[in-house]
Amino acid sequence: MSNPPPPPGWEAPGGSSWPPPPPPAGPGGPGPGGPGGPGPGGPGAPPPPPGGFGGPGGTPPPFFPPPPGSPMGPGMPPPRRSGGGGALIAAILGGGLVLLLIIGVVVYAVAIGGGKTPDEKLTAAASNLSSSGAVALDGTFGGSGGSLQGELNVTKGGRATGPVTWNGSKVTLLSADGKLFVKADKTYWEREISGDDPFFLSDGEQWGRLDENELNVDFQKNLTPAALATKVRSARNSTTDPIETTWKGEQALKFTSFSSTIYITDDDDAELLRYEATTPRVRVDVTPKESTDASSVISDMRTSMGELKDSFNASAQPRVSEWKKGGCNSDSGCTVEAKIRPPYNVETPVTIDVRFRITAGSLSGSDLGNCTSTITISSSSPQWASCRVTSSAWTRWAKDSGGTFYKHADYKVIGATEEEVQALQNGLDSE
Repeated sequence: MSNPPPPPGWEAPGGSSWPPPPPPAGPGGPGPGGPGGPGPGGPGAPPPPPGGFGGPGGTPPPFFPPPPGSPMGPGMPPPRRSGGGGALIAAILGGGLVLLLIIGVVVYAVAIGGGKTPDEKLTAAASNLSSSGAVALDGTFGGSGGSLQGELNVTKGGRATGPVTWNGSKVTLLSADGKLFVKADKTYWEREISGDDPFFLSDGEQWGRLDENELNVDFQKNLTPAALATKVRSARNSTTDPIETTWKGEQALKFTSFSSTIYITDDDDAELLRYEATTPRVRVDVTPKESTDASSVISDMRTSMGELKDSFNASAQPRVSEWKKGGCNSDSGCTVEAKIRPPYNVETPVTIDVRFRITAGSLSGSDLGNCTSTITISSSSPQWASCRVTSSAWTRWAKDSGGTFYKHADYKVIGATEEEVQALQNGLDSE
């Protein structure tokens, strides 16, 4: 019976010289022991198998493959791998080390000469605002008189102007030196003015003055370039970290606090993009204006201020404190005279156009004519105003029937005197 061939890749434990040569003979025989020792060649030891492995001619013992999953056998080395596996691992490790070195160099370069921190960007945005001659604010402004939406230009002196929508009407707003003016059409003013007959209204747009409290926004205190710069600087005290975001397609940093939200551009030369606040109630996009654009804004303001000489005060309401009897006993006309009390919320001297009307038979009776008297009140005391109604309607009524008639008084309080207009324009010189 012949031995089965070993499996492929199997090597004899002794190498190519398998089977091993017999050990040299010692004094006690062919074994490695000493004389009479217990070694394989000593006296009394059983003889070794012929040929060293019990087979003729030095034939190795039969090879039986191990069960699947078992090692090749005791002392048997694993098969040697071919190829450059060690070199590949070294290359990978070396490449990783190079990548780490590159990343380290980039991080170091950024740390040494890279971008500003968020706080430093806030400082840059505040500095850019402080140097602006004006800012354009486009958004929503809240107030006791209702929501106002549009674009206003605010100068460094706190003067504001621009087209907006207010209470559903398109108007032009002008706020300067504690005075609020609106340019609007007749429909708007008929809603705003109290009284029976605002006789001074025309079909076109007119400038009218409103109480400054109608718009609950103090431009000078809260929305000048300098005031906004202060609010930007204060965002550094926010207890929350800024958020990287975008605003209208531009990379931005968003800073949020209890009372406001601020967006600035996410770059080293940052600028304010948007400002939202609860007090005052504003939600506006912000565009700083350089000197050329700011000069254009101031020029437009100067022109608008010159138009105020024809304006009226829609918030002021004089009253008749006393009617004078008589003066209407002729069919040629009727002299109407009354003592006029100045409006309580207007500084004196104040100029008032008083239009007297007469109606026949009742307060809503047929019109018998009117006349106008202009007075200037210099104190809080009432002042007499008078004029004579002469009309064909009065003459015809007086001749035909006569009888009871009623007197009415309507008022136009001047919105700005010539002196006030000049003072407003002079104030622009400080811009």
